[in-house]
Amino acid sequence: MGAYSFESIAKDLKAGKYAPVYFFAGEEPFYAQQLLQLIEKGILDESERSFNQTVLYGKETNMLQILEEAKRFPMMSERIVVVVKEAQHLKAADWELLAGYLDQPQPSTVLAFGHMHKKLDKRSKAGKAIKANTVFLESDPLRDYQVMPWLEKELGAKGFRCSSNVVAAMAEQVGTDLSRLHKEVEKLDVAMGERRDLSADDIERHIGISKDYNNFELVAAIAERNIAKAFKIVHYFSKNPKEHPVQMTTGILFNFVNNLLQYHSMKGKPEKSIASALKIHPYFLKQFAQASRHYSGAHALVMLEELLIFDRKCKGVIPSSANEYEHLREWLIKCVL
Repeated sequence: MGAYSFESIAKDLKAGKYAPVYFFAGEEPFYAQQLLQLIEKGILDESERSFNQTVLYGKETNMLQILEEAKRFPMMSERIVVVVKEAQHLKAADWELLAGYLDQPQPSTVLAFGHMHKKLDKRSKAGKAIKANTVFLESDPLRDYQVMPWLEKELGAKGFRCSSNVVAAMAEQVGTDLSRLHKEVEKLDVAMGERRDLSADDIERHIGISKDYNNFELVAAIAERNIAKAFKIVHYFSKNPKEHPVQMTTGILFNFVNNLLQYHSMKGKPEKSIASALKIHPYFLKQFAQASRHYSGAHALVMLEELLIFDRKCKGVIPSSANEYEHLREWLIKCVL
């Protein structure tokens, strides 16, 4: 079988074009969950499901039981649907049995596997057979720089119109968890009603991401060397530690400073090349252009060295009586003031 994308598989499922066997794998579970839901909810009518649809879990079953279900004939329905969730818990011998079934699958059955949080061993004989003879999709987690385009597409599909600032703040705060991002977009869709112009105030009201006090705004304040604004944000973080753990902020600051150093080394090159090398959305290039005017390459190196010290203090490697947020303020004084 050829290469498949989430979009092409979803389109065929919605159009009633079904394959005998589906296999969804990879460390990013979002796409597998969405497709399994389409199969579980969309192929059979509710009245047909009690006799013709089975949902099994990898921890509680084996391939003999799965194939026994798959080889049944439908009752008062065109198809049998068998969905196997958490299939990553099945044993290697199970996959060999499946490879045999793939030679001659039951034409009236739709058999779907969700092999979550883990890749299939495609080097094995069974793995090669599964990849070649199923509708196969393996999904990797998004990189940080891929989140904004993904989120823009999700929001656009709902008809939302908003600035890159709004998308960036949302992406920065929620991170690469596609399931959570999708849920937040769904929440906005319901909460906004007919309104489709999305503002920072809407994000704060409906999702709980402060439009003024978040990691995106902290990095923006540092980039423009606005120490007063940076202090205000860190003070807010210290009063809301559960929503703004220092560990998350530290990772974002490391990423920012590393990218700033790389930006300095690539000055004069085409913007597209710089964005690609830094693995960032082109929207953020103006932020690094601004930061590079405030911080030389040598100063950015000092910022990185001080971040390492700050991180060691937070982890207790370097003894200190101050708390994590005081260490963060200390870093701001040394590097941004």
